[in-house]
Amino acid sequence: MYRWCLYIILFSQATLLLNGQEIHFSQINHPEILINPACTGHFTGNYRIGTGFRSQSKSVSIPYETFTAWGDYLHKFKKPERSSLGLGVFLYDDNAGEGSLHTISGYITVSVIKGFNQDNSFKAALGFSVGMINRTINISRLVFDSQWNGTFFDPSIASGEPFSGNSLFAPDFNFGGLACWEISKNLHTSIGTSLLHINRPKLTFYEVENRLEHRLIVHGTAKNRINEWLQVNPGFYYSSQQGVDVMMFGANMLIIKENMKFLTGLWYRFERDIIPHLGVMAKNFLIEFSYDVNVSKLHLASNYRGGFEISLITIFSKKLSRYGCSDFTISKYMEPIQGF
Repeated sequence: MYRWCLYIILFSQATLLLNGQEIHFSQINHPEILINPACTGHFTGNYRIGTGFRSQSKSVSIPYETFTAWGDYLHKFKKPERSSLGLGVFLYDDNAGEGSLHTISGYITVSVIKGFNQDNSFKAALGFSVGMINRTINISRLVFDSQWNGTFFDPSIASGEPFSGNSLFAPDFNFGGLACWEISKNLHTSIGTSLLHINRPKLTFYEVENRLEHRLIVHGTAKNRINEWLQVNPGFYYSSQQGVDVMMFGANMLIIKENMKFLTGLWYRFERDIIPHLGVMAKNFLIEFSYDVNVSKLHLASNYRGGFEISLITIFSKKLSRYGCSDFTISKYMEPIQGF
C-alpha cells in the first residue's frame, strides 16, 4: 500500500511539472529551428527537410505523442558580400493525456546571416518566427470531483466547469540569435540564444487568464574533427520557463567509414534522464534514435522508462555553400560532412 501511495505522489508531482512547461526534445539539433529561429539555414547546402516523432511518459500515464515536420532553405546573396538568408517552415502536432489535449502549431521562420571576416569563418545570424497555435480538448473524456456519486465518477452528472469552448487559436512570436566561429578547418563552434512566446499566447478553455509564458533558451555546440574516421560533437542546452529550469549536456561521436557515417552519443538531462543516441548517415540522409532513461525520483513509477525519439533528415543542394553557419566544407579524406 505504501509503495502505491508513493507512486501516486510522484506521478502527481510530475504531472504538475509537465503542466508548467512545454515538451522538451532530447535531440536538440532536430529540429533546431523550433529551438532557435536564427538556426534557419544553419547547415551546409541549400535545402534541408526533416521529420520526427517523440513519445514520452508512456510508463506512468497515457503517453504524450509529438510529430514534427520542417524544412528550410539557404540563399546566398552576391551583394552585400558574405550575406545570406534562411527561410523555413515548421509544423508541430502534439497529443497528450486522457482528455486528448491536441495542439497543432505552424510557423514561418526567417534568419539573416552575415560573415564578418574575409574567409567567412566568423558569422552571426538573427532570426524570428511567427506562427499560429491551435489547441483542442475532448471534454467528454474528462471527469471532475463534482461527478463523484459516492461510488464512482458518473459522466452523466454535469461537471459545473465553466468551459468557454473546446478549441482555441493564438498567434505566437519568437526571436533568436546565433554566432558561429570556424576556429580551424577541424574545429567549428556555435552558440545561440532565443526567447520564445514573446507575446505570451493566451491558451485557456476557461474564462480566466492563462498564458504560455516566455521561454529562454541558450545552446551551444562544438564540432571537432579528430582524424579521417572520427568526429566528436559536444554540446549543451539550457531552458527556463515559468521558474522551471532544464539543463542538458553531452556529446555525439561520428565514426566515418567510406560513404557511411555511424553516430553514437550520450547526453544527460540534469536530475532527470540519461539519453543514449544512435544514428546512421548515408549520402545526404540521417536517421537518429534516442531514448530517455529516467533517473529522477519518478523512476520508482516509471521503472527507468522515459521517452523515445526518432528523426529523419535529408540535406541537398545545387552546390556547396559556406555562407550559412556550416559544418566542415573541405576534407581531403571524403566528401564534406553534412551539417546535421
